[in-house]
Amino acid sequence: MTDDVVLMTVEAGVASITLNRPAHGNAMSLEVMEGLQRLFRDAEADPDCHVAVIHGSGRVFCGGGDLGDLSKAADHAELKVRMVTALQDTMFAIAASRLIVISAVNGAAAGAGLGLVLNTDIVLASSKASFHGAYGAIGLSPDAGVSYLLPLAVGAKRAATVLLTGARVSAEEAHAWGLVASLHEPEEVDARAEELARRLAAGATQALAPTKKLLNAPALAGYQAHLDLEREGITSLATHPDTHTRIQSLMSKASK
Repeated sequence: MTDDVVLMTVEAGVASITLNRPAHGNAMSLEVMEGLQRLFRDAEADPDCHVAVIHGSGRVFCGGGDLGDLSKAADHAELKVRMVTALQDTMFAIAASRLIVISAVNGAAAGAGLGLVLNTDIVLASSKASFHGAYGAIGLSPDAGVSYLLPLAVGAKRAATVLLTGARVSAEEAHAWGLVASLHEPEEVDARAEELARRLAAGATQALAPTKKLLNAPALAGYQAHLDLEREGITSLATHPDTHTRIQSLMSKASK
């Protein structure tokens, strides 16, 4: 199945999903989020599909939320709430999916892009990948489950440093912290992720979903409520005058 901004093919039990907005750093627009939800539903409805791999086209895995949409949303409350709700719903759908989800991080994963990585089960990364909270610079609090999942993945103190100081985490650091399962040459990461997915899909697939359910049960118990808290925080900050100015400034620089 194909969507302009999100692509998916299914073969041998593996759904290969690609964020397809390379000119925009694969930013999470409303269209992308709705597309991801739709494609995950389609893949889950296929009883022979057991694994999904998320790729980013171009040089960036996912640069975060679409700032163009955020800029519009700052002046339109309904669109703002719809966007943030769609993002949180997308992340929960991935985390709670019966599919084993692998992310092939080829470049930067920032903001909601970091959230996308955190919501997957296994992370493979290019040696040139990086991970960045990216919220504070534009006056926003975290979304996409980042404030819930990052402390679980790397520890509370490291998570606080990343999110409060805006520190960019290199692929090597992410690997040392346990966020990334393995590092690969940039030209190999997509193929290695697909290889792992095929290996899982060719094994005892009846055990995959139950094992994932057991592994994620403690985190999922409070995850939905925390996503609601994140949504309240970021939607309130999106209308703050300083936040609006910072977003407009960043958009202006990006267009030059």
